[in-house]
Amino acid sequence: MKPCRARKGTAIVEFALGSGLLLALFAGTFEIGYTLIQYNKLQTAVAQGARYASVIPYDSATETPSPAFLTAVKNMVLYGAPAPGTNPVVSGLTPSDVNVTVTFTNGVPSSIEVSLAAFPVYALFGSYTLTGKPRVSFPYHGVWAPV
Repeated sequence: MKPCRARKGTAIVEFALGSGLLLALFAGTFEIGYTLIQYNKLQTAVAQGARYASVIPYDSATETPSPAFLTAVKNMVLYGAPAPGTNPVVSGLTPSDVNVTVTFTNGVPSSIEVSLAAFPVYALFGSYTLTGKPRVSFPYHGVWAPV
């Protein structure tokens, strides 16, 4: 058995090594958790926008939506309401990040797809670009009223 004097300082060395490892694990867990929370917020916002787009009147005779339709759907994704708000659901989300695609079958709207185009999620140690994700599609159940 070694004298007490020879073991002095070993606890601080063990703590330094162990805390470095724990700090790295906690930071990685935070990074993954934060990214998943942001993705979940975006997924929910896109799903709300797609659902909203699938039930409101579609006022274009082609697959190209009217500016009023696009604005309402994009506002729904960004702010959770068809009217513009002040704070987007996720910081940095803009109308240009939202894509709305209408698919026609037999000359009438059959589905609406809403997705994000190259939106970056900034986490603790870097950013992750979501290209085309999240993406949600709903069958169109609204009233088709081309102008």
